[in-house]
Amino acid sequence: MAKAEYTVLGTSIPRMGGVERVIGAGIYGIDLMLQDALCGGILRSQYAHAKIVSIDTSEAKAIAGVRAVVTAADAPDVRYGRTYIDRYMLAKHKARYMGDPVAAVAADSQAIVKQALKKIKVVYESLPVVLDPEETMKPSAPTLHDDMPLPANLPKDANVKNVCSYTGVHVGDPEKAMAEADVVVDEVYETKMIHPQYLEPRIAAARLEVDGRLTVWANAQAPFSVRTDVARLLNLPLNKVRVLTTEIGGGFGGKGSGITSGAAIEPICALLAMKTKRAVMIVLDKAEETISTTIRSGARMYIKTGVKKDGTIVARQGKVVFDAGAYSGFGAMAGARCTQMLGGWYLMPNVHIDGYVVYTNKQVCGPVRGPGGPQAAFAVESHMDSIAAKLNMDPVDFRLKNTPKAGDKIIGVAKLRDVSLGETIRTAAGKIGWGKIKLEKNQGVGIATGSWIEGSGPGGGAIVKVNEDGSVTVHIGKVDFGTAPRFGIPMIVAEELGIPVEDVTVMNVDTDASPWDAGTVGSRSMLVSGNATRLAAIDARNQLLRMAARQLEASPDDLEIKDKQIRVKGTPAKSISLVSVANAAHNEIGEVIGRGYFDSKAMAEEEKERGSSQPFTTHACIIEVDTNTGNVKIL
Repeated sequence: MAKAEYTVLGTSIPRMGGVERVIGAGIYGIDLMLQDALCGGILRSQYAHAKIVSIDTSEAKAIAGVRAVVTAADAPDVRYGRTYIDRYMLAKHKARYMGDPVAAVAADSQAIVKQALKKIKVVYESLPVVLDPEETMKPSAPTLHDDMPLPANLPKDANVKNVCSYTGVHVGDPEKAMAEADVVVDEVYETKMIHPQYLEPRIAAARLEVDGRLTVWANAQAPFSVRTDVARLLNLPLNKVRVLTTEIGGGFGGKGSGITSGAAIEPICALLAMKTKRAVMIVLDKAEETISTTIRSGARMYIKTGVKKDGTIVARQGKVVFDAGAYSGFGAMAGARCTQMLGGWYLMPNVHIDGYVVYTNKQVCGPVRGPGGPQAAFAVESHMDSIAAKLNMDPVDFRLKNTPKAGDKIIGVAKLRDVSLGETIRTAAGKIGWGKIKLEKNQGVGIATGSWIEGSGPGGGAIVKVNEDGSVTVHIGKVDFGTAPRFGIPMIVAEELGIPVEDVTVMNVDTDASPWDAGTVGSRSMLVSGNATRLAAIDARNQLLRMAARQLEASPDDLEIKDKQIRVKGTPAKSISLVSVANAAHNEIGEVIGRGYFDSKAMAEEEKERGSSQPFTTHACIIEVDTNTGNVKIL
């Protein structure tokens, strides 16, 4: 197949929107200036686990300048959650972690908000706190969610408590293979919770419009999820909620997947706006952001591997105890992924791994960069080094010994094709001079591989509108905070419509006008929106060609668009300007609007037949450790 010739794609253009981002010209959440807006604030539990006996808001309401004080009693009796519906907008009956939102205030100034929050009297009855995820699984542990049943797929012999999700990985006969192994290495690895620590905290604003609709501003990665959840929690139809996005000052997944696994400040802000009939804005400070929003989960991973003397892996057994925090959040999905990945990306013919996602009295797990992956990768690769040391085998040689090739299976992937793992190992080892390095005192060298899942994920749409002058406005549901839609998308449109890149503008997300999209998550922005936009641009192009065909007395199939001219292929002189066709369209059909939608389901089905083109990576580094300070320097 001949290589496609592109005019725009593949060229290097100045990053559109880059200068504006560097100089801070964009409108971030903190820049919103809503007329007559009130300040909002949230009272958070100082107990990690406590029964809420009573809440007295009378003194707070009596303060001059306080416009509303709300608790769970003021909100619909509706819970939310990503996988399990286990959480209220404002804590009801119980507070389950230090930072759980209990009440909220709207007032004329931030100073009055702080004063009012101090005057809200909450009577708590302290309950036992469980912070260790394995302790919370014991039958003797306190029950954190009284009305949440255990997962139906738990092993029959599992005598556990406070488990919100279970994943089992079973391949072959690991017990038999382990018994036949020459060497067995059995280890435990643990990771701690980590906050993504983006510079810009969560911000939300809401206004009740004259017609009864809610407008919500959010610095969120998934605005359509925010719309869905605000509507659900406030018992409103979707057409009564409009979400507008501001620029985002970093997210790393921590502002992703809507409020179902996020900080839930948008519905609280909206509730205050409905009560006051005024615009309300909530800005978390850094301390509040750190203790209350979603984080990367900690995990304890038990991993046992059996190998032959020559380094061939024959079996792996393991267990993952994944800390979801006080509510299920993103835990079920991240924990399942961690469990699968504990099997590794090497040849592993016999595997049994149990994965438990459990509640604790800590912050809630969210989808932070590769949910579940970093935890498993740390355990798997550290374990590979341990096995190599036990065998007295070079870590690179040991990995290469167990590297899959095209046609092989690995955990979670039925069949592989285009396997690059061995190539990445050899390349990284060669570039760092593996085996030839002379290390000084306190220096070390390491190598580790990795892989990430492939498969179908949520999609998104695109709308390409051709203006009267031939310029184009694109609507997508993706938020731009480093994922390049503001210059990647214009390049795609320019290529398909034969116009300059600068003639294309990509609009910020407005759920009233933008097509639905699952959000700027999972490193899928250009995959989803790029393909959807290409399909929408082709749709728009076909409409333009059909209109031009009548004037040029030619078949649309014989026409092309180049340099803003629609012309007969091979006969450039026989042409008509794109501007005249676009202008005519406004008089004949209103305007040319192309639509496109893309998700990777079809691609994933095709991959099943052909085999997965799994992505692999290898990193190698030389480091030096200061033994006095513990500072690690990468050399």
